[in-house]
Amino acid sequence: MTTNDIANHETFTLINSVHDLTKTVNKLFASDLLSNVMGQTEENDCLITMLNNINVIGVASLNDLSCIVFTQGITVKKELIDKANELNIPLFTTTFSTVDAIIALAKLDGK
Repeated sequence: MTTNDIANHETFTLINSVHDLTKTVNKLFASDLLSNVMGQTEENDCLITMLNNINVIGVASLNDLSCIVFTQGITVKKELIDKANELNIPLFTTTFSTVDAIIALAKLDGK
């Protein structure tokens, strides 16, 4: 699965202006604890979270994550969107719960 596949899925909405949606998503990782994300994710993972904090973008950049999916209809703060644009990190939102988002993404990935 690529970030473009997520962008084209009716459940997920791309909320920022990125120029590259070709990154491969290796695995899904759901957490709202950034120390856990920092220690457990790998390059090109997709972070699924409800955490609406600028540090989410920092961790995504540090671990070179492919994208971030915000669940539960979170309205992502402008400062996060601006920083993600600067770093070319795709941000998606969904009204789905974290569990339902994981299920939808896993199906999209054929798993």
